[in-house]
Amino acid sequence: MMLRLRRMAMATACTAALAGSLTLGAGVAFAGSHGQQIHFQDRRHKVASIWLDGKNQNGRTVQFCWMTPSKDTYIRDNWWVGRVDITEFRNRHCDHENNGVVGYLHPNVPRMQDSDWYLVHN
Repeated sequence: MMLRLRRMAMATACTAALAGSLTLGAGVAFAGSHGQQIHFQDRRHKVASIWLDGKNQNGRTVQFCWMTPSKDTYIRDNWWVGRVDITEFRNRHCDHENNGVVGYLHPNVPRMQDSDWYLVHN
């Protein structure tokens, strides 16, 4: 009898843990309502890297350099909200030396939209 109760308790705990993980994981599917990831499109084919400076979904400032090896680059792992300052570089390391800057972009990324990706192009 005691063994049966332990098994039932263990089964209930496992079911609850599984249900909880599914509920927590479901938040990712609604990410389009908490900021956007950036889809950078280099229509001029002159940009090798971009420096991004803006705020994430938690209001924290995020700054980093991202290489843009092709016409379409998807910048993952950050959810941007509001104005993002983007500096375009002709070199791969966001280097200002030797006339490295190609241009500047200042998109205003919405907190909510149907997609998780916000298109920014030059």
